[in-house]
Amino acid sequence: MGGYLTQDRAPILEALERMKRARLVPFDVPGHKRGRGNPELRDFLGEKCLDVDVNSMKMLDNLCHPVSVIRDAEQLAAEAFGAAHAFFMVGGTTSAVQAMVLTAVGRGDKIIMPRNVHRSAINALILCGAVPVYVNPQMDHTLGISL
Repeated sequence: MGGYLTQDRAPILEALERMKRARLVPFDVPGHKRGRGNPELRDFLGEKCLDVDVNSMKMLDNLCHPVSVIRDAEQLAAEAFGAAHAFFMVGGTTSAVQAMVLTAVGRGDKIIMPRNVHRSAINALILCGAVPVYVNPQMDHTLGISL
């Protein structure tokens, strides 16, 4: 990681701000065209939200093969969490849980999971053929939630 990357930087936010200043007009998805193509959605979510809801383009890098701002942001995230690597995900928690399980275990491997595990983890087990070893989570009676 170069010396220019410090924890007070936000590479993706900085790239989005540069993109806004460049006043680019997108000719690809999403169809709301930074809010201009769907006034109802803009009024509901807000102009600031939709103004930065854009597709991968060179100045914003590419999540599938990050080489600039996403790569830099992932390096900063890894450093902040004390990890060797960090990978940003799209598709919500479901895709992240599935990627985590599919990376860690294979057919016939055992994996310890709480009995109340999210269905995305069960789906990952079905895909990879791993075998769950269930443990019963304890309850936090003050909060009324399982741990």
